[in-house]
Amino acid sequence: MLYSRARIQKLGRQKEKLMKPRKRLLPLLIVCALMTLAVSCSETSKANKFIGEGDAAVKEADKLGQENEAKINQLNSGLANFPENREQLKVPAQEAMGLIDKAIAKLREASSKYDEASKTNIDAQLKEYMSLRSQEWAKHVQHLEIIKEFPSAVLDASVDREALLKKVADVNQRIAKLQGEWTELRARAAAIREKNKDKFENSN
Repeated sequence: MLYSRARIQKLGRQKEKLMKPRKRLLPLLIVCALMTLAVSCSETSKANKFIGEGDAAVKEADKLGQENEAKINQLNSGLANFPENREQLKVPAQEAMGLIDKAIAKLREASSKYDEASKTNIDAQLKEYMSLRSQEWAKHVQHLEIIKEFPSAVLDASVDREALLKKVADVNQRIAKLQGEWTELRARAAAIREKNKDKFENSN
């Protein structure tokens, strides 16, 4: 079918009219895509901030843990002469409890920061990783709370040597159980990181 020039011009105008909404839609789609990217970058940045703060808290807890280890070793060395040497052990026991309390506070902070990171709008695998690390630090909090029972028992005037040795055995048994739990959490987190290396590189 042949069209007149006027008919062709009319069809051209109709086509142009139909195309205009698409022309308007394209910039809108681009803006939306950029907004999504901006939100994603913002959430990643927020998650990284929480992780950085959590890692800093863990480092502080590690330092406190090293100081505490020396105090706990001192208490262990005095078990043979307990309770006759209770007075001598009071200072390291009190210092150990103070260090443990500070380390617990730092690990609670680390657990909280990783939990906050897991609640940001990031990739599901990253969220799961952060959640597992948060749970791991929470287990370490429990670990330190159990350890604290040892110097606390040393300071308890009603605890004799037999009772203290039972307490030490109980503490060690409970810590061994917890160690298995936090080791599993760490292994699961490491497996996620290994399988999603590209996502973790992009999140930094």
